[in-house]
Amino acid sequence: EAKPDDLAKVSAVFHNRLAEGMRLESCATVQYVLGTTRLALTDSDTSVDSPYNTYKNSGLPIGPICNPSRAALQAAAFPDEEYLNEGYLYFCSKDPTSGELQFSKTYEEHQAAVEQYRPLWIEYDNSRAGSDQAGQEGQ
Repeated sequence: EAKPDDLAKVSAVFHNRLAEGMRLESCATVQYVLGTTRLALTDSDTSVDSPYNTYKNSGLPIGPICNPSRAALQAAAFPDEEYLNEGYLYFCSKDPTSGELQFSKTYEEHQAAVEQYRPLWIEYDNSRAGSDQAGQEGQ
């Protein structure tokens, strides 16, 4: 779900969410189930019935959704200590073209980021017309 520089931060978010008993709510797991790469997922998308859907199911999915890189495995084993200790619980795409992510500690901060960046996700999805991305709006 991230470029190499952010993998350990994303890992810290997932570690923190699991430690808090929160669902991972990873868009990548829903994209895997649906066979889509859309960024602007809908409520219907995140409600799909699948053991891979981490919006509906607690813990890790039942199996891998991709072949992880060495860097991703290293980040899973060694999450970013600062992000762990500071309690980051959320992230979202900030700029779809660069892969830059916005990290947040609270749900309110995260919702503000989602509202700010959602138009960019929709624009990005629509710019990929003819693929599975076009015309979708959502979270």
